Amino acid sequence: MVATEYPWPCNSGSRLRLATTLQALAGCGEVDLFSAVSLSRTDFDPPPPTLGLRRVERIAIDDRPPQPADYLRALAHPRAPFELPRRAGAVVRRAVGQFSSGPYDLVWYFQVRAWVLAGAPPLAPAVVDIDDLEDEKIRARLALPRPVEGFAGHLRRRAARIFTEEDARRWRRLHRRIADETAATVVCSDLDAARSQLPGVRVIGNGYPLPDHPLGRLTVSDPPVVAFQGTLRYPPNADAARFLVDDIGPRLRALVPDVRIRLVGLAPPAFAALDNPPVVTLTGQVPDIAEELARADLVVIPLRYGSGTRVKILEAFAHRIPVVSTTIGAEGLDVLPDVHLLVADGPEAIARACARLLEDASLRTTLVDHAHALYLGRYQSARIEDSVAALARQVARS
Repeated sequence: MVATEYPWPCNSGSRLRLATTLQALAGCGEVDLFSAVSLSRTDFDPPPPTLGLRRVERIAIDDRPPQPADYLRALAHPRAPFELPRRAGAVVRRAVGQFSSGPYDLVWYFQVRAWVLAGAPPLAPAVVDIDDLEDEKIRARLALPRPVEGFAGHLRRRAARIFTEEDARRWRRLHRRIADETAATVVCSDLDAARSQLPGVRVIGNGYPLPDHPLGRLTVSDPPVVAFQGTLRYPPNADAARFLVDDIGPRLRALVPDVRIRLVGLAPPAFAALDNPPVVTLTGQVPDIAEELARADLVVIPLRYGSGTRVKILEAFAHRIPVVSTTIGAEGLDVLPDVHLLVADGPEAIARACARLLEDASLRTTLVDHAHALYLGRYQSARIEDSVAALARQVARS
């Protein structure tokens, strides 16, 4: 396994997907894990001993956002998306070469960046878990409403849009190249498979481990608590958090005056201004999400752009916590509005949906019953592991 993430602690959707994949692969044979992770990351737990990984290596890479000069230099490399941490490529290629001992039956790359930065070494038949479609995220972000600006601001935004649209095209070409050069590519949902238009793309959904005891409750606390969980270093989550605090929050408080909003997850310093206890609490990274889930009366997913599927919805389903989501937040999952969760778009509609779930006990019961049954039937991690193992065995035998 080559990854640009390290899965432990499993406190984000991508880490949980990686850990689930490793669990499945470990059931197929011996596994080596090579992780290239951001210099900014400081939280690392050892692998679970029961997983039985043969070798694990982790290196730090410089993945700071590109500067204007980086974009200009990237123009000379038409095959590479602008957002790839190009300066890390040589470091990762060298480290993977030193780490790999082989012979291997399969190399599983977790996310596109891992395949690119490792240099796609010919170690064995390869699977690339694309996970999110970056080009779809870019296009959805471009469609967001923007404030009116002066002439200079318009010119800056226009120039940025030209680069961003080109970046989306580069991501799409890169996905096609990966599909052509590897044994299999993987995405999270049937919707992303259709959007990708990649030949032979496989769908392996996200999942969530079965809790010993669901943490949700039917009674609403006093004051009621609305939670949004997710790292705010991830741009779609960052946008969603600001949307929740600035636009949805005031409308929700007009309907439920004493409601509390909790933003749960790692947050850059720029988000400190959102912290306004007790109305809005920015928790930062918490040692155990269970305490926050037990506190939440509902989980809101106010995403306005993104790709893949939201593990935070599956987490709420597993713990029997009611969910309000935007259409984009819920897409890719086999959910029905008003059956498994409430779906609303726009700040007024989302606020009304949250208020409704905080006030209607019968609706809360109906939604969590249906959502939990869907989770048990479709989205337990064990079911996802079966899909990973089946693909791994198929590719390794080919």
